[in-house]
Amino acid sequence: MKNLNVLIRGLFRKGKSGIYILVNFTIAFTCALLIYLFVFDEFSFDKHFANYSQTYRLNIEAKDKSNISCNLPGVLYEKIEQVPGIERVARMQTFMGERYIVVDNETFLEDKFLFADPEILDIFDFRFITGSPKDALSIPFGLIISKSTAQKYFGGTNPVGKTIQLDNHDFTVTAIVEDLPAQTHFDFKFLAPASSYKSMNNDVLKQWYISSFNYYFLLSENTDKSIAEALITRAFAEGNGISEETREFQMTLEPLANIHLKAVSTRWDNAIKGDIKVVYGFIVVMLMILGIAVANYINVLTANYQQKVRENSIRRINGASGFSVIHHQISETFFLLSISMSIAIGLTFLLLPFVNNLTGKEIQPGFSLLPFIGVMLVSVITVSVIYPVFFIQSFKATGFLKNQSIILNLKTRKQHTLVRGSLITFQLVIATSLIASAILISKQLQLVMKTKTGFDQENTLVVINPYSETMNQRYDLFKQKLASVPMVKDVGVTENAPAGSINNYTPVWLPGKENELKADLGQITVDHDFFPAIGAKIVQGKNFNKNILYDEQMGIVINESAVKALNLTHPIGQKVVVQNNAYTPNNEMEIIGVTEDMQYFTLKEASKPVMYFIRPWGKHNIIVKLESGNYSHALQQIQNVWKEVEPNLPFTYQFMDDRISSNYTSEVNTASIIGILSGIAIFLSILGVLGMIGFTVQQRIKEIGIRKVNGARISEVMALLNRDFLKWIIIAFVIATPIAWYAMNKWLENFAYKTNLSWWIFALAGLLALGIALLTVSWQSWKAATRNPVEALRYE
Repeated sequence: MKNLNVLIRGLFRKGKSGIYILVNFTIAFTCALLIYLFVFDEFSFDKHFANYSQTYRLNIEAKDKSNISCNLPGVLYEKIEQVPGIERVARMQTFMGERYIVVDNETFLEDKFLFADPEILDIFDFRFITGSPKDALSIPFGLIISKSTAQKYFGGTNPVGKTIQLDNHDFTVTAIVEDLPAQTHFDFKFLAPASSYKSMNNDVLKQWYISSFNYYFLLSENTDKSIAEALITRAFAEGNGISEETREFQMTLEPLANIHLKAVSTRWDNAIKGDIKVVYGFIVVMLMILGIAVANYINVLTANYQQKVRENSIRRINGASGFSVIHHQISETFFLLSISMSIAIGLTFLLLPFVNNLTGKEIQPGFSLLPFIGVMLVSVITVSVIYPVFFIQSFKATGFLKNQSIILNLKTRKQHTLVRGSLITFQLVIATSLIASAILISKQLQLVMKTKTGFDQENTLVVINPYSETMNQRYDLFKQKLASVPMVKDVGVTENAPAGSINNYTPVWLPGKENELKADLGQITVDHDFFPAIGAKIVQGKNFNKNILYDEQMGIVINESAVKALNLTHPIGQKVVVQNNAYTPNNEMEIIGVTEDMQYFTLKEASKPVMYFIRPWGKHNIIVKLESGNYSHALQQIQNVWKEVEPNLPFTYQFMDDRISSNYTSEVNTASIIGILSGIAIFLSILGVLGMIGFTVQQRIKEIGIRKVNGARISEVMALLNRDFLKWIIIAFVIATPIAWYAMNKWLENFAYKTNLSWWIFALAGLLALGIALLTVSWQSWKAATRNPVEALRYE
């Protein structure tokens, strides 16, 4: 208790420096705790499943690793059931998007309607509230729904036995399960048997060219994964008629726990993804911010070295041992840091709702936080006191008694200045690196969200036209009546709107060259007005002509990626063989136009080769181009038209820029977090600079006074004090530039289209850091330079 009272009195005696230390570590600890919770959440994905360590997802990847996909044909299931070492295998279709369902004769737009084999319930231990895992998916058109879905549509009544309609098929609810934890790479509201496709669309289960499913495997503990992969590869090749000599792919089994963080480059993947590089980056940033706080604390302790030496000398003279003096310093540091940690824990709980909103997570602190707090406190205390203790212990108590002052000799002063300058440089390196990173992330987001879309996203509306037997007539009438809305400029339709997915692919090749060059092209149905409405640019050839029947029956427009995939030099007029949806006996169609690549999925992937054609189906996404003006009024008018055309279905729309932004939620969140952390690093660095200039002024206060007495101007004194700091800032910039370049270059590897790592990004970051540091230093320098020199000399 006596020691505690001493520590409390010591804290009050510190005054401003005590507050400085508390603020410094409170901010750093709060950042560290929040980053730890984020990182822990990222690493915990899918680990709540009992068999996660034995569960794998099947991927197909090129031998040169150029592309990886997890979307595979349903018919493969029949060839791999007997592979040795596989306890369970199940298909699951996760890429369904938004669909209309009917419950009690009322229509709703829903997503996360998935299909899977019954064995999926053996692989993933979903928590059943009602119903049995053995029976829930045993019959076609059975349906498992989540608890929140049951509550939404059926309230407190038992929904088992009730029907939900999808695509004119009635699904019967057989079970209710708890909602999946947020730390799961997939999610569902509805889960139906894959066998339902035997009635809905049997080709999905029987055709090798239709890839619609993810495959999940539960392996025995002693299974040789490489043998299983080789056997599955052989089965896939045989099914597709590919010989061993011409095979350019291999199947791989990806551990379940890796999917969330390590499958960033996997194509056709609907998994909820993070990025291991970003997670590691946040860990590094956390250590950096803690490092800045430790550096600031060291600077404060050593800046006040005269007071600390006096205190320790008095203790030594009164009989205290060297160990007890060190113990006192450690106790004092522990006391200060414990107060900071206590405040930081409170702030962490207060800020978690904001962090969850920013990251889209549902982070909740658990007991795992306690060991981290303990390790962090011990580590920070140890690092914080090592140098100050040795530095202050280097002074002899007898020297203080003789001189009543502590003056560093030239050698010691240079050594100490070097250490403190290195600490300041370290802080400025971190601040400059984070500023450069924030600028480059913003520049990359500008590229992928605005520059490389391939169409005009401004004033563009996407209206959902539900799948039904009357959808074509509904679109035609809706388009006709929209002509009466003044702000509507163009209206077109497509099955797959940009910034979304492509769910239909077909092999395409040049006539007579099926075995030489074959490319999988996305098939997207459009109408004559789609390209003008979306603002796409036809770079060669023409758009579809309403007055030419040939264009509708035989013509296709392809994108520039398809030109490259088919290795075409002069594409216009070229005939190509299309395996599906061609009207001619020999399946030949003619390229009438080439358009710029439009952004589907995200630009983390290279643009897909796509063919656009006109067919009497797929009028699902209505593109409405608006003039500039009062959008809310125009939307109300468009909605009124919809209600007039289709009063029984909801009016569902999305602006194209919002549609694009939703594809980059993770990147936008990362940019926001890096921006916030940059601000925190800058603030903590300012505290460090203030401590350093305070030490410098204290060491040179007599010199400043003499120079002032001899006629030195204020500007000359300020230049004298600023000169050393300018050197540290330049060194920090030189070090920070390659660090930031390397980190951002690794992050940009996630994108197929990358912004340039321009020199001005690093120059701007350096100038910002320079400006902030010099303003801080100059303020303190001005105060020292304008001080009465008589007071300075008397002080000495």
